[in-house]
Amino acid sequence: MNTLAKKELIREVVSTQLPVLIEEIERKVDGSASRTSSNQNWLQPPSDKQGKASNALDEEEVNRIANLLLNAEEGAFELAITTHKAHGIAIDYIVLELIPELARKLGKHWEEDSLSFADVSIGVNKLERVIYKLDYLFQANQLERQQNKSIFISGCPGSQHTLGTLIFANFLTYSGWQVHRPNKANIDSMVEGVETKMHQALAISVATNEQLEELPNLINLLRQKSKNPKIVVLIGGPLYNKAPDAFDHIQADVKAFSPEGSVQQLEQYLSQLEQKT
Repeated sequence: MNTLAKKELIREVVSTQLPVLIEEIERKVDGSASRTSSNQNWLQPPSDKQGKASNALDEEEVNRIANLLLNAEEGAFELAITTHKAHGIAIDYIVLELIPELARKLGKHWEEDSLSFADVSIGVNKLERVIYKLDYLFQANQLERQQNKSIFISGCPGSQHTLGTLIFANFLTYSGWQVHRPNKANIDSMVEGVETKMHQALAISVATNEQLEELPNLINLLRQKSKNPKIVVLIGGPLYNKAPDAFDHIQADVKAFSPEGSVQQLEQYLSQLEQKT
C-alpha cells in the first residue's frame, strides 16, 4: 500500500469508523458512562456477566475496532476498548478473546503484505498497552483459580515485542498458573528467572531464524541453571507458527502453535509425568 493510499485510509477511519462505533455504543447504553474519564473506566470493577454469549462482540464490531489500530488519532483504539469495558464487556473476554483476535488480524495483514512492518508494530504496541492497563483487574479476577503451578515465560534474547508472551501468560493465569515474565528478554534475566524460583515449566517464544539458531544452546543453559532439574520446556512463537518443521531438531518437551493449545498441551504433558511417578 503506497503512502498516499494509506493516508486516505487513515482519514476514512478517523472520519467514519470511530464516530459510527461510538454512535452504536451510545445507542445501546446509558450515555452517562461514556462521560467518565478513561482512567476511571479502566478502574471499574469487572462485570458480573462472564459468559461469552452475553459479552462477545459480533464480527462487524470486532472489525471496526481492528480498523482503529490503524487510526492515526492518538487514543482512538483505547477509547473503543475502554468504552466497551465501561458498558459491561467482561475483562476476561477482552483479554482472552478480543485481543488475540485483533492480534490474529494484524498477523494476517502482515502475511498478506497489506501493512508495513511499521504499521504492524504500531498496532502491536497499542494492543500491548491495552493489556497492561487491564492486567491488574484481570489478575485480581483470577485469584480464586490460582494453583501451585509456576511457569517462566520469555521471548528469546533480543525480542522486541511482548504481545505473544503477554497473551499466552493471560491464558495460563486463567488456567490457574502463577506466571513470571522478565522485564527484558536477555540471557541474564532468563537465567535469573529460572535460578531463583522452582518453576514447573519454562516457555520460550521464537520470532526469527537467528533466535532459532541460538535456541538449542539457550535451552541447554536454562536447563542447567534451573532450580528445577526436571523443568518442562515449551517452545512456540511466530517462527514456529510459520515453519514448525524447522524446529524438528529442537529438544523441547512441548511445541505448540496457539496460546490455548500451548496451555492444553503443557497441562497434558505434566499430567502424564505425574501418572508415571
